[in-house]
Amino acid sequence: MLRDQPALPLLADLRIGAVDDHPIILAGVSEGLRWHLPGAVVAPVTKTVGDFLATEPAVDVILLDIELRDGSDPADNVRRLTARGWPILLFTQDPRVRLVARTFRAGASGILSKSEDLATIAYAVNLVASGVPYLSSEWAVAVAQDEAWTTPNLAPREVEAVRLYAAGMKLTSVARRLRVSEDTARTYLLRARTKYSQAGRPANTKTDLYIRAVEDGILPTPGSLPDD
Repeated sequence: MLRDQPALPLLADLRIGAVDDHPIILAGVSEGLRWHLPGAVVAPVTKTVGDFLATEPAVDVILLDIELRDGSDPADNVRRLTARGWPILLFTQDPRVRLVARTFRAGASGILSKSEDLATIAYAVNLVASGVPYLSSEWAVAVAQDEAWTTPNLAPREVEAVRLYAAGMKLTSVARRLRVSEDTARTYLLRARTKYSQAGRPANTKTDLYIRAVEDGILPTPGSLPDD
């Protein structure tokens, strides 16, 4: 949905969860949202999806940073959270459209840039919490231009195999990390390569696979992760 659609009534006492490892940004957002969403509470706030799930929270919507520093897969993070019935509003500075395509296919309900003003953030949070998807005009144009969403739909184990192998691991090490046989690990990679080929984005070499993994957010952009 574009932000020029009619506004919905504000939800009372909105409970907003957040998974983000940039606490300074979230602190400012949390404080500012109170001016636009009276009664809203931003809690819990955690740095990983696993930590968030461990709190067993009662929330109406979750702000989720796409690229967390724990190396988790963005699409898998969305799946883990939506499986609990929570609507997900992506909150990001990552410009990779194919990465966004993967997270939307996994069930995300909207996306916001961290550079948006507080009024827009409040509007989007209220909208997604109400069950209405949100897509800013800028992201709507970007997605529409993304070669008809040519991101392949990789299974979680295929994603993990690609992540490990494309990052430099040998096949034997990938199999050991995934606790499967070498033949099974090879099958995961072959399936992933086949899906990339069918999407018109061949990944015949390890370098090709690395490039695809970065494009789709399976691996971070080189040099993009800040120091702890």
